[in-house]
Amino acid sequence: KQVVIKKRWVELGTAMFIVVIVLLALFTGQRDTFESAKFYNHFNDAIVGGITFSDILFLIILGFISGVVGGMLGMGGGVLKVSNLHLLFGYEMVFARVVSLLSYVVISISAFFRYRRYNLILWNVVKMLIPSAILGALIGVILGNYFNERLIEILLGLYALFSGIIVLNQIWTKPFEKEIELVPKEAINEVAVSGIGIGMGFISSIIGISGGVLSTPLQQSVLKFPLKNSIANSVTTAIFCSFTASVLIIWTGLHGGYFSFSEVLLTTLCLTPGNIIGGQVGSYLTKRLSINYVRISFAIVAFIIGFKILV
Repeated sequence: KQVVIKKRWVELGTAMFIVVIVLLALFTGQRDTFESAKFYNHFNDAIVGGITFSDILFLIILGFISGVVGGMLGMGGGVLKVSNLHLLFGYEMVFARVVSLLSYVVISISAFFRYRRYNLILWNVVKMLIPSAILGALIGVILGNYFNERLIEILLGLYALFSGIIVLNQIWTKPFEKEIELVPKEAINEVAVSGIGIGMGFISSIIGISGGVLSTPLQQSVLKFPLKNSIANSVTTAIFCSFTASVLIIWTGLHGGYFSFSEVLLTTLCLTPGNIIGGQVGSYLTKRLSINYVRISFAIVAFIIGFKILV
């Protein structure tokens, strides 16, 4: 009994630690407060391809935090990176979005290997999600100019809040949830799966996030999949969805003169070490933490995403 209690405290402490880190990372202010610090000025003198050593340090930390969140929940990492790259580093939004998508490819690949080892990926579902998500990303780029981007963000923010409430409610209505390894072919709603994939890809290319905030809750509510399987499916699909969306945004950004490819590549490389380690840690926590702690973490991050988008 003491071992069980100790395990629960460890799980709760881990979940709360992640939530605190996310809150700090999302609501960190402008970097101006560091300007007077001697260590910052020292590192600020050393320039590497236009990025200071202090920038590299902060990007690695940001990469790790976003990797843990994105790898664990299949969402949140993109919003975290976009907001901090824009507010903390002063990058333009279009630049922040493409870097976020590229680095999420790294997070997804890192987390994917653990989810595959844990047999949480529903392959017969993912095989339909991937092409539909790629199609959705293409639709988003083609039709993006005809949509009010802010309206889409508001709808996504409201949906994130609603998803958080639904998942939080499951703690009482469905306290125990067992993961599955296979869904019978006849039990799969192919139209619903394709629709979720298209929505994930569309959101990814329009807003510049992985789309997990949309696909993970929909897999739960519409397809009735367990949360951990839904997260694993979203992370796996995001490898292809985020890569496609990032390539498309890079292409339009280079033609529009918003940034150079070397800037995108260098910033992404700085995020990569933290992304790889964070993705491994996040996917490990998804498997090891009890389902209700994952739900609590998911709900809190969903609320943060919703408020961050809406405000």
